[in-house]
Amino acid sequence: MASRIPGELLESIGKCLNTRTDVSRFRAVCKSLRSSVPHFEKQLQFPIKVLIRNTNGSNTTFTLTESIVFHLAPPRDDPHKRGWLVKVEEGKYGETRMLHPLSQFVVRRLPHSFPKVFNLLEFRVFEYARVYSIHDGGWWNRNNKVALSMNLGFPAVMIIVDGVLYHGKLDVDVNNCIEISQLDHDQHYDYEDVIFYEGKFYAVCQDGQAVVVDSCLNVKVVAPPILACSGGDHKKSLVESSGELLLVDRYPSTMGEDSYLDKWLDIELKFKVFRLNKVENQWIEVDERDALSDRLLLVGDDSCFSVSARDFPGCKGNSIYFSNFFYMKNNMEREFGGMFSEMGVFRLDFGSHLPLTYYPSCDNIFCPPPTWTWLSSKEKKRKKKIWRRVWIWLGFQKN
Repeated sequence: MASRIPGELLESIGKCLNTRTDVSRFRAVCKSLRSSVPHFEKQLQFPIKVLIRNTNGSNTTFTLTESIVFHLAPPRDDPHKRGWLVKVEEGKYGETRMLHPLSQFVVRRLPHSFPKVFNLLEFRVFEYARVYSIHDGGWWNRNNKVALSMNLGFPAVMIIVDGVLYHGKLDVDVNNCIEISQLDHDQHYDYEDVIFYEGKFYAVCQDGQAVVVDSCLNVKVVAPPILACSGGDHKKSLVESSGELLLVDRYPSTMGEDSYLDKWLDIELKFKVFRLNKVENQWIEVDERDALSDRLLLVGDDSCFSVSARDFPGCKGNSIYFSNFFYMKNNMEREFGGMFSEMGVFRLDFGSHLPLTYYPSCDNIFCPPPTWTWLSSKEKKRKKKIWRRVWIWLGFQKN
């Protein structure tokens, strides 16, 4: 059937495949489609060396990495099962490793029941987000943020280091290195997050003041500070959700000794969500009862993104999944099960949160549902011929 499709149409379809997931699934259909589209080639080869030209003449070097959040979903004929989110990072030589879904910590020890490969014929795999981080000598600082523009008319990178906003062209040299420098005439030194949204970079300061940076590197204030949400204990994050730019303010609130969270944490975290009104140039606090509707916000230490609760049957919308940076141990390695004790779920309609481990298994979107079963060794051998074409270890193997 695919052999009857005109070559020009196949070529046009191939140009619309922007991710390795889409290209691999398209090529796995049949020999005709496989020959019409080449292997996926990344625009940039990570990790990338980043050289910061400081105003005092000194240089600082970091390493820029990329990780991808995948949604592993069940087949369409089983709509009642939910999938799960997993974040992986591909190394320089194609090797992959699993990361904590809301940080850059490496998950070293997976459950023995986990398979080593996944068959794309049995699962649907979608890319939900690409996460970029910078590392200093192998160490990751959760206060440093990165945003990339792959826009052909504005290929650029914006990086926050120690509260200062740097920019650079996304032009990798022969040494796989890019140079960045501080924005001219920018006097802010307390930036907390940056995002690429609708063709421009947006950055937010610790007090909630937001600026936009266009392709000419002009800096313009688009929202004044939020006086009620300032202070050193407030943490700001930017996220796009349903086409809108949201500001998430996270802050601690002291709790009494009889709190149900005493064993988990001595500090209760609170969240407020604001929407950018681009006409009035200000942040508008959203109604907590229906702030996100059916959306789930995932607020991590290295990135924030939004997903639909409809993709995860059993999960309730209007919720924020977050990593507890007040509680996280300073350790770059994690066991798969242990990392859940460091995450929580905040219900905006209730105004409170619980550790993720307190919720039913259907709410834990970071691990496979307990109803999922894996193929036995005998079944694996029987399907080996098919698997050779389509299997992945959360990254795709070339034919």
